[in-house]
Amino acid sequence: MKKTYFLFLIAIIIISCVQNHKTNISELTVEYLTNPLGVDVEQPRFSWKIFSEERDEKQTAYQIIVGESAKETENETGSVWDSGKISGDETVNVEFSGKPLQSNTKYFWRVRVWLDDKTSVWSEPAFFHTGILNKNEWAAKWITTQNEIIDASPLLRKQFKVEKEIEQAVAYVTAAGFYEFYLNGQKVGNHVLDPGVTDYRETILYSTYDVTDLLKNGTNTAGAMLGNGAWNFRKTEGRWSWGGGGASFGNPALWMQLMIDYADGCSEVIVSDNSWKTTDGPVTFNNLYGGEDYDAQKEVPGWADADFDDAGWNPVIVANEPGGNLKSQLTPAIEVTQTLEPVKETNPEPGVFLFDLGQNIAGWWKLEVKGSPGQVIRIRGSETLNDSLFPKPLEEGDKMSTKFDYHAQTWTDYTLKSNETEVYEPRFFYTGFRYIEVTTSDDKNPEYLKVEGRVVRSANKRNGTFESSDSLLNQIHRAGVWSQMGNMQSYPTDCPHREKGAYNGDGQVIAEASMHDFHMAPFYTKWLNDMRDSQEENGRIPNTSPVLVGGMGGGVAWGSAYILIPWWMHHYYDDTRILEEHYPVMKEYLQYLKNLGSKDEDPSEPFIIDNFDGYWYSLGEWCAPGESDCPNHPVVNTFYYYYNSLLLSQIADELGFETDAETFRALSDTIKQHFNRKFFNPETALYGTEETYQTYQLLALVGDVVPEGYRDKVFQTIVDDIKMRDDHLNTGIIGTKYLWPVLVEGGENELAYSVATQTTWPSFGYWIENNSTTLLEKWSGENSHNHQMFGSITEYFYKFLAGIQSPMEGNTTKGYRQIHIEPHVPQDLGFVNASVETVAGKVVSNWKKEDGSFAHEVVVPMNTAATVALPVSDIENVTVFEGSEKIWENNAYLEGVSGIHKITKENDRLVVETGSGNYRFRVE
Repeated sequence: MKKTYFLFLIAIIIISCVQNHKTNISELTVEYLTNPLGVDVEQPRFSWKIFSEERDEKQTAYQIIVGESAKETENETGSVWDSGKISGDETVNVEFSGKPLQSNTKYFWRVRVWLDDKTSVWSEPAFFHTGILNKNEWAAKWITTQNEIIDASPLLRKQFKVEKEIEQAVAYVTAAGFYEFYLNGQKVGNHVLDPGVTDYRETILYSTYDVTDLLKNGTNTAGAMLGNGAWNFRKTEGRWSWGGGGASFGNPALWMQLMIDYADGCSEVIVSDNSWKTTDGPVTFNNLYGGEDYDAQKEVPGWADADFDDAGWNPVIVANEPGGNLKSQLTPAIEVTQTLEPVKETNPEPGVFLFDLGQNIAGWWKLEVKGSPGQVIRIRGSETLNDSLFPKPLEEGDKMSTKFDYHAQTWTDYTLKSNETEVYEPRFFYTGFRYIEVTTSDDKNPEYLKVEGRVVRSANKRNGTFESSDSLLNQIHRAGVWSQMGNMQSYPTDCPHREKGAYNGDGQVIAEASMHDFHMAPFYTKWLNDMRDSQEENGRIPNTSPVLVGGMGGGVAWGSAYILIPWWMHHYYDDTRILEEHYPVMKEYLQYLKNLGSKDEDPSEPFIIDNFDGYWYSLGEWCAPGESDCPNHPVVNTFYYYYNSLLLSQIADELGFETDAETFRALSDTIKQHFNRKFFNPETALYGTEETYQTYQLLALVGDVVPEGYRDKVFQTIVDDIKMRDDHLNTGIIGTKYLWPVLVEGGENELAYSVATQTTWPSFGYWIENNSTTLLEKWSGENSHNHQMFGSITEYFYKFLAGIQSPMEGNTTKGYRQIHIEPHVPQDLGFVNASVETVAGKVVSNWKKEDGSFAHEVVVPMNTAATVALPVSDIENVTVFEGSEKIWENNAYLEGVSGIHKITKENDRLVVETGSGNYRFRVE
């Protein structure tokens, strides 16, 4: 009996070890971030992902523990929070509910997952560090120079002593403008253009750095270099500036609080105050638009070192506070994420060099040069050569384009200090370019010159992959990704060179595509706060948020980003808090729209939003082929009024506000009736115009506003118009987002593919055929060559060509718990390989046409299930394999294969119901 019992225990141990080996928990995040510092959320949310080699596995329960030390959690205890065993499959945004968290404290946590009643797996420990949770704990002052700062960047420093062993040292740093922060001569962190731009009068983001290893016993020095950023905008003659320019809120200012905890239990706080000193630095000009000048002869060697003598420096002064609330920057900072080597260079004349990166980027250049003291190296960038419409490979005799001031008047001047090799790259500005021009002040070639392109953006992680047998589609996708990266600067910009504005319309039409290509949750969380900060007293959400950078052109479709993006985040990221936090302000925005109907161009139609506040504030579409705008603004304005009302009714339902939900639903129904009465012509099935305007027809279908019995007719007007244009679109940024979903879901898959692969104007292929590596502002190729607003085409690649449907199509559930994969396979496309890293895990859909068969590889994340729709031409005469096992033959489902639950026939497809796991289907 004892021997049998012993063998039984051994077997259980072996089974448990094997199970633990095959299943693991990783990618632990707090507020969407891995091991974040400075979490200033009192009840942070925890998420994790589960990975298993087994099929059809689910989490049945979980336990979260939070402790004050790694050892504590390693011992599987949590003194701060032990959730206990909680039944359920939740893995996303589980809210902390333990003891009140303390400021400036590092906490460790783990999660335990049960796979059944007996089998459980622990994750490795992770951590999060809290920021300051009570504003009364802030002791730092805003400091700046005594003299007015126009263009230059001052240096600031302070010495302090450390005389005991340090347990932990954390620095909280921000600026009105930009900063670089130093400790003992070393730059702290890899952030650039920090902090992310906000409306500093409402919110200022601070970064949190663990600087324990940068301090030493004895004398230490904190130092900073300040940049003007979006705080001290000035218009300088001869340098590029967007709009009116000259908007300055005062000197850039530093704010810093260094909190040191000693091993003996004592603590000390070093802050920015009037004990700091300042002097001029080598950056003699910096402007977010116009560039940066650096005089290496004015460098102050060792200025941030501990042993530097600052006796000749001037005292700082305490500055007026910018006015905004300090908030932790819980979103990936802007960083240099990539370095590009030129693919070609020329030296057309002495002292002039041209470099071609082969790729349009946003960022700046890095210079290595050996010349003579006092020689000035001027560096500029452009998107084309020879003032041409499109880019091309660099050749001898080419010149940098100067037709746009945002290229011609944007530069960096670097003044050499020695005969040795010197290295320089800007700090406080960025721009967009493909080509780099270098000129010398004395028309002499330097002895040595090397130039690289530095890609600068918010360091959001890549989220999706796409590749197909069609090289044009692949190039369009790459161009879309590069355009998103070029316009990801703590908020989504319109372009990286001319305006750099946070246009809400541009940002909302690209948002779902970005959610496929990048991990956007913390980025959009920050941007929605910008929108809330920008709301005007009458409830209006301006066309740009934050309002300090860029212009103000847009319309109701622009402000609607404030309702659309939280709704999408709720579905993509299973995020309800984002709705809760913004719901009151969303209601105020809807009330603004309601009031607008009675205050616009025609107050007699309160449920129609006509033109209002002048042309630029009530745009109805943007950059359609051959025109900037659309012929009838009120169609789009009123549609978004309707759509916002409808979505807000659904949001109210989600949050349990039943009365609100009924009110907003009734409002949307009323607007819908008036919309059709005003704009719909039953004779022609057209909205708003006498001839088909694709955007209007698309919106009517997307919003389901078409009267009963007319939907097919409205859809056919789009199809007919596209075919009349030889399979070309006629949409601006709004209509383009909805073109491919409407076509595919309406049964016109081949037409959708044909439109996507055109190479003549107007089309994406027209841009690619003309050497574009990013997406352009206009179908014609005029103006900016790095706008992301047309990038919504890549939604079609992921959702329909690869078939990984998002939660917005109605078949995949919120948070990707139940996933629907249904590739729409064009006749001329041979294969697609795609993946999307969802909050539930990575979803993969790789399909390929083979001789007489269709192969489809699918990966369904653990803790989810899927329906996979396999295209078949003759259901009754096909055989379907999973691996080497038959699962369908003789018009019947063959049971017995692990993970396969059911197969049903639906028109020209077989729908396979699966659990989690890797599957290889083959239809013969």
